[in-house]
Amino acid sequence: MTSDNDEKTSVVTSETFKIRLSEAQNSPPALVMLIGPSALIGKQWTIEKSNMSIGRSPDSHIFVEDRSVSKKHAVITLNGTEVLVEDLGSTNGTEVAGEKLEPNNKRKLLNNEQIKVGSVIFKFLARGNIESVSTKATFDKSQIDPLTQIFNKGALLAQGEEVYKKGAMTQTAVSVIVFDIDNFKMLNDTHGHQAGDYVLREMAAVVAQKLIRKGDFFARFGGEEFCLILFGSPLQRGVEVAERIRSTIEGHPFDYKDKRLQVTISVGVACLEATMESWEQLFEKADQAAYFSKKNGKNKVSTI
Repeated sequence: MTSDNDEKTSVVTSETFKIRLSEAQNSPPALVMLIGPSALIGKQWTIEKSNMSIGRSPDSHIFVEDRSVSKKHAVITLNGTEVLVEDLGSTNGTEVAGEKLEPNNKRKLLNNEQIKVGSVIFKFLARGNIESVSTKATFDKSQIDPLTQIFNKGALLAQGEEVYKKGAMTQTAVSVIVFDIDNFKMLNDTHGHQAGDYVLREMAAVVAQKLIRKGDFFARFGGEEFCLILFGSPLQRGVEVAERIRSTIEGHPFDYKDKRLQVTISVGVACLEATMESWEQLFEKADQAAYFSKKNGKNKVSTI
């Protein structure tokens, strides 16, 4: 038997649901990856312009690093309110709802249909599908470090691979900045782990909100270790940004429980080189430069 209170509770629409519903009604059509590279599962690509390419080429709008996907595999186009997909003569073909597409023939997508590109599977969400809001929120949450609210290590690894490939292919400069907090263990031991958490949060906020561009990628990849990717920035620009971050952190008032905490960072910078064969090599060079700063006086910026 249901009480009057239970009945009343069941019909109350929360403000959160109203907001989500409003967001969904205005959401553009999108593709969500269901099966593919682990770092991209759940990622959503909104379809807001025509001729969005899907492929293994780093300049694809929807870039998928999977050997079953051709460099130029398929293309998504807009025709008024309709969304269409077309196979571009790929090696392993494109399927929609189990039906293999003939190359260069456009097929209209219907809400919730699955698109198989090689061995990778996407789901199509039509305009106004409420699922687009929930899937985006879930994926975004999986990419964020809960303490600092910037990107986490998993997001860094995925972004690093993509940026490396795009930079190498297009010969675009990519600078990577790695830094960590000096004497962080001593800070924790002296003032407690809550003080350490405060410093991590405050420092991340200062960098994210005041010191980098909107398109720059900033992540926490370890306890007190951070990485910043500057796409389109040569080494000298990377060094300038790194020095601005270092000097700002040194002068920032980290006040915790009526105590002024002295915080400095050791920073390393590296730029993509023609001889580098992977993201790992680029990151490792920046990381080694940060280690050089740490071992040679701390609170400095180094390149090697």
